[in-house]
Amino acid sequence: MKRTFNSTFKNPIVGGLATFAILLFSTQYIAFQKYLINENEQKKEIDTQVSLIKEKLQALVKFSYSATKSLAYIVERNGIPSDFDDIAIELLDRSKYFDVVELVDANGFITHVYPLKDNEVIGFNILNSIEASSGALATIKKKDFFIAGPVNLKQGGIGMISRQPIFIDGKFAGFSAVVTKMSTFFNDLNIDPSNDNRFNYQLSRVNLETGKEEFFLKNNMASLKEYAVPIEMDYGEWKLYVVPREIPFNTAIWFSVFGFVISILASWIVWYFIGQSERLNEIINSKLIEQESQLKLIHESSKEQIRKSELLYRNLTSNAPVAIFNINEAGECTYVNEEWMNYSGMSFNEAMGLGWENAFYPEDKERVLSELKKTMSTNAIFNSEFRFKDKKGKITWLAGRVTKLIDVNNNIYGFVGIASDITDRIESEKELLIYKNNLEKLVDLRTEELNESKEALLNLLEDLNLQSLELEKETIKAQSADLMKSAFLATMSHELRTPMNSIIGFTGILLKEFAGPLNDEQKKQLLMVKNSGQHLLGLINDILDISKIEAGKLNVSKAPFNYLSTLENTIEFLSPQANKKGLQIIAEFSETKITLNSDERRVEQVVLNLISNAIKFSNQGKIIVKVDVNKNVLTTQIIDNGIGISKEDQNKLFMPFIQLESGLKRSHEGTGLGLAICKSLVEKLGGKIQVTSEIGKGSNFAFTLPL
Repeated sequence: MKRTFNSTFKNPIVGGLATFAILLFSTQYIAFQKYLINENEQKKEIDTQVSLIKEKLQALVKFSYSATKSLAYIVERNGIPSDFDDIAIELLDRSKYFDVVELVDANGFITHVYPLKDNEVIGFNILNSIEASSGALATIKKKDFFIAGPVNLKQGGIGMISRQPIFIDGKFAGFSAVVTKMSTFFNDLNIDPSNDNRFNYQLSRVNLETGKEEFFLKNNMASLKEYAVPIEMDYGEWKLYVVPREIPFNTAIWFSVFGFVISILASWIVWYFIGQSERLNEIINSKLIEQESQLKLIHESSKEQIRKSELLYRNLTSNAPVAIFNINEAGECTYVNEEWMNYSGMSFNEAMGLGWENAFYPEDKERVLSELKKTMSTNAIFNSEFRFKDKKGKITWLAGRVTKLIDVNNNIYGFVGIASDITDRIESEKELLIYKNNLEKLVDLRTEELNESKEALLNLLEDLNLQSLELEKETIKAQSADLMKSAFLATMSHELRTPMNSIIGFTGILLKEFAGPLNDEQKKQLLMVKNSGQHLLGLINDILDISKIEAGKLNVSKAPFNYLSTLENTIEFLSPQANKKGLQIIAEFSETKITLNSDERRVEQVVLNLISNAIKFSNQGKIIVKVDVNKNVLTTQIIDNGIGISKEDQNKLFMPFIQLESGLKRSHEGTGLGLAICKSLVEKLGGKIQVTSEIGKGSNFAFTLPL
């Protein structure tokens, strides 16, 4: 079902329509939500205006009631006051909604008005006025406060009149009234109904007698009932209209149109690219068919190369002059070579699993396994001497070293061990010890004889001279053998390196799976071979270099080159290694360009070795590479914040095959040849190398070369 579903959506038409439907639904849904938000914002603005006008209108009614009630009370108690104007001024000051204060007598004539200016209505009979009489009669009938309106005022304009009937001794005696013009009311709200650009306003009241809706302002809004907001008051049914002059364009419509266009465009793009993908697949398939035959030929060739590489690896491990074995993290053996089986007298199958432990001499077994367990659980390096005892009882002394196997992700997946036969050395040491003891006895005996006889003393001296000459001859023979060894290794460098390079190269080809896929176990074994080969090649290179130096066959060729460029390339090459440990390599050059007349490859070898050591023995801080030139002498310093070196160990630092005991041996690998090679190379190039260091604070390796 999954394959059918995927293939369906790979169809250009189906993919385009699906994209159109999804985008159209999404954009239109968002547009609709935006439309509702815009509408709600407009409604909220209208509701705000309505609430404000409603509050003001209710306040007007409240003040009108209070004002007319107060004036009616004064007249009922004291008659028409002589200071009417003062009272009217006070009432007008009390509320900004009032325009005119009036008193009407029992016959309906207006007798008092304030202010008189523009309000010449004294003597006007409101009971005889068709427009004003309905409100006045309603006030008399109710015997209570009543608001009449809308009314065309004598003063001009439309307004409302609030009246309070006056009764003296139970008889109707007239009205107290306040007049409010609609223009005054709206001005207080900062609204000009005739010129407002946003809204049309209207205030209406339902006539209690006719039931018709009467409007205060000129614009008729009887057809816009949906905008009418009822105002609850005790003096009739009132309605307020706030209608937008123009219905604003809802911008969500543009978003809807834009979403429709985007949906069409996106669906077309999907249709086009799915179709393009199909066309490209057809082209690729045709190319693949053409190349399939070529790949078959390459595959057959690769298989033959792999077969030869595997045969070479078997021959190398089988014929190696040392015992090689692999163990996993549980301490179980997974591989031994022929030499290991010769030493132990065990077969390959007998050595697998924990069977390999039976090869150890009983007195050494517990100690060796304890040291190995410590190596597997810590960063300590296993480097020990022990004995094997075969089934026939033969005892073989071995010097063994075990190294961790680390994959590309820096995870430990096993251990590889190498053991070499040191039986002859052990026997020689025993013979030397016996010889020493015999010599001591002989000296004691000769000393006694010397006390007894002068002639015996002379004979003893003669014997010692003869022995000294023999020892000197043996020493010369040993030195000659050592020089022959060095000369042989220097001459055989190519023959020793070429097989290792082939092993590493062909192992790399296998790991890239050019010849076909590998399973996890095959990859693991090949990585073990590659890592072991690289380690062994580095060891061979160091031994060959020191051998060439000792044999006097290390030649250097001097030529001018850009020293800083070479140094920067070396720093760039080692930076990833430093970054993995959180270290930073900083270059400090006193000049921008330095031309050095020397052997570029050997100088680069010295710098690479010194910076690599700084990275290896530093866990934090920074590494500074400092270059200075003074009086045609180039000085290069590599300064680190590593573990440091004691003064006692500094004297042994540049001796070959020496690894310091102060913590380095337990946590770092190496042949002990690197610094010895560096010293020899620098001196060969006419320079000097020295070190200053302090435990826990780091080291400073500095070497000089003539420009």
